[in-house]
Amino acid sequence: MKRKLLLLLFLLIGSLATSAQMEYRLARSNGQLKLNINGAVVEGYEGKEIIFSNRNATNEQVDDRAKGLVAVSTSGYLDNTGLGFNIVANGQDISVNHVLSNSSDILKIKVPNGMKLSISCNSNQFYQDFVIRNFKGEIEVAANYNKIISENNTGPMNVSTINGAVEATFDREIKGPISLVSIYNYVDVALPPATKANIEMITFYGKLYAARELQIVPDQVAVNKISDPAEGDRDGSTKQKGNAKSLTRSLSIGGAVGFGDQAIRAEKIKGKLNGGGIDLIIRSNNRNVYLRNK
Repeated sequence: MKRKLLLLLFLLIGSLATSAQMEYRLARSNGQLKLNINGAVVEGYEGKEIIFSNRNATNEQVDDRAKGLVAVSTSGYLDNTGLGFNIVANGQDISVNHVLSNSSDILKIKVPNGMKLSISCNSNQFYQDFVIRNFKGEIEVAANYNKIISENNTGPMNVSTINGAVEATFDREIKGPISLVSIYNYVDVALPPATKANIEMITFYGKLYAARELQIVPDQVAVNKISDPAEGDRDGSTKQKGNAKSLTRSLSIGGAVGFGDQAIRAEKIKGKLNGGGIDLIIRSNNRNVYLRNK
């Protein structure tokens, strides 16, 4: 019986030691966290440390032949965390990079709310979702294929993904400006009904949908010819040409815009919610845009 208890105790201690190795802490409560990785789950909290943990590390098989060696790759980064990531502090900036570009590991990161969060993923082959929740700092995201999920963040926020979708839910005081853009996928946003915002909803090839409870009062707007979204820059901005026609009643601004033998119908809503407030841009060039009541 004693032997069984001792064995159980040793196994428990070993398990705790292994779990401890799967976490990396960095004392920092301000500055900017730059994530140049394939995916992550980020959560804001009222703390003074950035806490990194690898969700997949415990599932990896141990390679006995690699004992005493370190993983190297064309990226040039070395694992200095034990989590398969390279983390470097440069002044107020903290940069996080994958050691292996083909890694499917997903970091879970707890970030102090006093920091700024910057996310970048340019990989066309290896990518996971980015989930950001309960963060009170500024957020900036630029991705190629990643789906971006934002839950209960306050902003300001500038999110842009080329092929991934954007889903955002707001559940507290919101700080603008906020821009949520996908080029080839949908954008789905849920707002509390009392939100005060200046809203722009735009799509070129999709449709716009909004909850009846969200009463958007349209601005006195102008319908211009809008250039092909391919001519716009990465953040979705476009050029405008042609003579304006004033519309005051319609929430949807539609028009067939000619380019040679082709025509693009752009749908755009611009107006005020609850008298106006923060600037909120919701845009998908090629798919639908959804605005829901939270």
